[in-house]
Amino acid sequence: MAEFTSNKEVDLEAALQRAKEEMNKFCVRSRITKSKDEQREFWVIRRESFNLLRNKIKDKHTAPFIDDIIINPHHLNTFLPQLRKIIDKYQQYLIYTVAAHIGDGNFHIIPLMNLENPQTRAIIPKLADEVYALVNEFNGSITAEHNDGLVRSHYLRDMYGDAVVDLFKQTKQIFDPQNIFNPGKKVNASKAFALSHIKQK
Repeated sequence: MAEFTSNKEVDLEAALQRAKEEMNKFCVRSRITKSKDEQREFWVIRRESFNLLRNKIKDKHTAPFIDDIIINPHHLNTFLPQLRKIIDKYQQYLIYTVAAHIGDGNFHIIPLMNLENPQTRAIIPKLADEVYALVNEFNGSITAEHNDGLVRSHYLRDMYGDAVVDLFKQTKQIFDPQNIFNPGKKVNASKAFALSHIKQK
């Protein structure tokens, strides 16, 4: 969603049409709102999108394990087709939504999955490995704004390298020498520990 302003309606209309034509290059549908009320409806949908997915889809669960990636927006025309190709390999196990802060290249990808199915749960680490490897290829970040947590902590060494992860450990040792706070997050993380926290129902 993007908002445009102008002192002249004719200039505004021209800008909207240019934006719509540019979006057509990505093979996605777009719409220009015609009133304040219509505009407000779309912003409400955007704001409530995750809650709608979580509460209204009865046979699948939201599984936000690749939900906070970011890359330089100049690379989007190359990155996005590769990202879709990776995720679409697993389409028999999931459907997914994409919300984004497109201006800075931050994407919230929310797969919807039947987590009661062991085969479906088994693709989570495979898909995460592939998506995060792609993000690293583009010198992006696997965590843009939602923190690393259990889901991403064991990937930090791939993104930052040994020296920076060792600094994380030193900081943890200074402020939490007994490892009381959030064990297994940010430092001393493991894939097995993360996967053990996936809910199954």
